[in-house]
Amino acid sequence: MVAAALLAAGCTADDEPQADMPDASVVETEEVTAATAAPATAPSATTSTPASAEAEPEPAGDDVDSEPAGDDVEAEPAGDDAEAQPDEAAVSDGPPPKSDAAAYTRFVVSQAIDLYDSAGLDALLDEVNSPDSVDGQWYVFVVDSDDTIIGHYDDNRLGADLNGWIGTDVNGYVFGAEMLTATQAGKWVPYVFSNPASGALGDEDSFEFKNAWVVRHDGLLFGSGWYVDTEEFAPQLFSEAAEHFRSGGLEAFLEFSTEPGGVNTGLIPLAEYYNRTVTLDGLFTGIAAAPDGTILAHIDPGLIDTDIEDLLGPAVRNATAEGGWITADDNPEGIGPETMRMWLIDVDGTLIGGGWYRLAEGG
Repeated sequence: MVAAALLAAGCTADDEPQADMPDASVVETEEVTAATAAPATAPSATTSTPASAEAEPEPAGDDVDSEPAGDDVEAEPAGDDAEAQPDEAAVSDGPPPKSDAAAYTRFVVSQAIDLYDSAGLDALLDEVNSPDSVDGQWYVFVVDSDDTIIGHYDDNRLGADLNGWIGTDVNGYVFGAEMLTATQAGKWVPYVFSNPASGALGDEDSFEFKNAWVVRHDGLLFGSGWYVDTEEFAPQLFSEAAEHFRSGGLEAFLEFSTEPGGVNTGLIPLAEYYNRTVTLDGLFTGIAAAPDGTILAHIDPGLIDTDIEDLLGPAVRNATAEGGWITADDNPEGIGPETMRMWLIDVDGTLIGGGWYRLAEGG
């Protein structure tokens, strides 16, 4: 399998069952409450150092040897570096905008780790175990060295084993085990969970696709996550992948797609799970195809070196440099997959993108 192909795990269908990262529409009602997961905390942010004293002009006074206290001294301009330093500090001291959900998630987690380091575990848990700590869709969760949840805004989750029911999403994907493999470098783990910004925990209507950032620190697991609007996320992700392809070819595209800690790499185990079950209607995959149509990347290695039009139909040639959704309805009747929703970008003839499709019976 070419891991890069899984960039697409976030596309939704319009009229078809959602083949987006599992969504509320694919929740099995009997498992709704038992399958909820324990998501998480906020990512880390680098705190920049304040501008140094050297950036300030020397005071004009008796302490200044051989320098007259006068206009010449006061007017002496600070160098470019001195002026830029406070500005850079001001920019980096603040949190990323929430519109950059992945960066803000990492910031939240890092702030939780900073609180733990500076004030200790009790102070951290006093903060994250309070419902007041929920920041829209963001909240922090903490798991101890025994894989037990010790930090979560919902006290019904406290004491639960991440290897148990709480580490399995509503569609049966076991994400807890993925989280527990996180190191101090951090990793993204996607799954379906309840969004506190759109409903009460356990409310079926609030289940959404979530991408959590988890970091192992001092024996504890710190996490938080953001809830993905796949109609926005997939185009952004594939556009970034296309830029890597433009700048460095297929190798750069594959490196971006499999980069440790990259937001898309966490989609791989999730997509693999949904592709081998009947939970969703369609196959998730990312895809890259050469100008002659030869498939270069796909979740199914057996399809590498086959022709993309034979697989998805001639509609793939509708792809533009800006990118857009290609559906089964864009193909001539009777040609191509039975259902399809793929975001494709034409990069000088090479097609980059992903989504989901289901072949017609016998196709």
